[in-house]
Amino acid sequence: MSRNKLLFVAVLAASVYTWPGVAAADLAAGLSAYQSGDYATALKELKPLVDAGDVGAANTLAVMYAHGRGVPKDATQAIRLYQFAAEAGNVDAQFNLATMYSSGTGVAKSLETASIWFRKAADGGDAASQRMLGIMYFDGLGIGKDRAAAAKWFRKGADGGDTASQRRLGEMFAYGQGIEKDEVAGAAQLGKAAAGGDAIAQFEYGWMLANGVGVAKDQAASVAWWRKSADQGNAGARFGMGTLYEYGTGVEKDAKEAAQWYRLAVDQGHATAQNNLGTLYERGLGVRQDPLEAARLYELSARQGDGDAQRNLARLYRDGVGVRADAVVAYAWLNLAASADEPNTHALAEREQIAARLSREQVVEGQRLSREWKPGQALGKSKLKPVLVAEQAPPSMQLTQASFTGRFPARPEAQQGVTTCNTRCENSTCYRTYDSGKQVEYQARQKWNPVTNRFDWDAGTC
Repeated sequence: MSRNKLLFVAVLAASVYTWPGVAAADLAAGLSAYQSGDYATALKELKPLVDAGDVGAANTLAVMYAHGRGVPKDATQAIRLYQFAAEAGNVDAQFNLATMYSSGTGVAKSLETASIWFRKAADGGDAASQRMLGIMYFDGLGIGKDRAAAAKWFRKGADGGDTASQRRLGEMFAYGQGIEKDEVAGAAQLGKAAAGGDAIAQFEYGWMLANGVGVAKDQAASVAWWRKSADQGNAGARFGMGTLYEYGTGVEKDAKEAAQWYRLAVDQGHATAQNNLGTLYERGLGVRQDPLEAARLYELSARQGDGDAQRNLARLYRDGVGVRADAVVAYAWLNLAASADEPNTHALAEREQIAARLSREQVVEGQRLSREWKPGQALGKSKLKPVLVAEQAPPSMQLTQASFTGRFPARPEAQQGVTTCNTRCENSTCYRTYDSGKQVEYQARQKWNPVTNRFDWDAGTC
């Protein structure tokens, strides 16, 4: 049924029937009652107006059905009312209907349909819809990815006072995300969003102030913005506050205060905070010294792929501190730490030190554990008996020479117009010889293999 027909039927019904309370019904009173949480009064005021075809009342009643406020929760009824009000041009209903389609609540999920309704509301001047349309263009959700179009809609939302739009536009400028990089413009937009209360913008703007990026360096102002963000629950800012207090940057050094901030971020699953709090427990700084708690925190972070935590956990397994000593498990965690997205700088050398004292069987087992590990999960169980590194006999000279000689492959023949190379990898450590004669040692990356359903080491191309 068309919008005009719906309106005609609604008006006709109102002219034929005298609804109880219609004369007394008042949209402002209904909205006021809703906002104050008096849903019974809101329903009493809004229902007659909805029956009479009032689109504003229809949108509010739809919200009540969508969230079960004063009426039984009914997504289908909410969709029906949103649709009516949206087709009549109510931008709030258009935005709400778009969110229902984007989440698949009460209706089949359709990002394409969501983008249509967000666009209608955005064209009607709704800043939140302009931001959502910008996000859809930025990530290519339901519409083709177009960073320039995303910037245009973020700017519209930003000009309309939407702080999240200001933040997104600021990030695009600051990092050159699909538009020309302009750190000054980025800082200006992030500053607006921060002043408007956006917690993420407060954290990012604080970082720019601390580093003098796009704005004059101001450590005191940086700390103030990070504190505002942290007080709003931003995990990154809470972690940041922990680092400030741990190292005395812009604040008086206080390990106990650092631990408190880290703990807040840890409770939100922040991987680096888990690692840093683990180091405080291991060393007994600001908290009681507790190697068991240190090991627990390192493992939480290591499972998330944090290279520093993987290396720290390996140290504990190597030395038998807070965990049962196991040289093979230590080797496996160091193997992962050396090839993490942000590798630990000491992991490679420490892995080689342990490998020099392990048998071939133990090295192979450690490689298997690291190869089969999946982010977010615990390391698998070793099939070998746990042993201390110190108990392992030093390797023979022959084994040492076999491990450290002949690593680089032969130099390939040069081919005109292309760079050629030969590559050989020992688990995650790769050795490459280029046609120019240059030799490079580097760490392979982990890449998901959909065929084997696991992460494999990826040596990359020449």
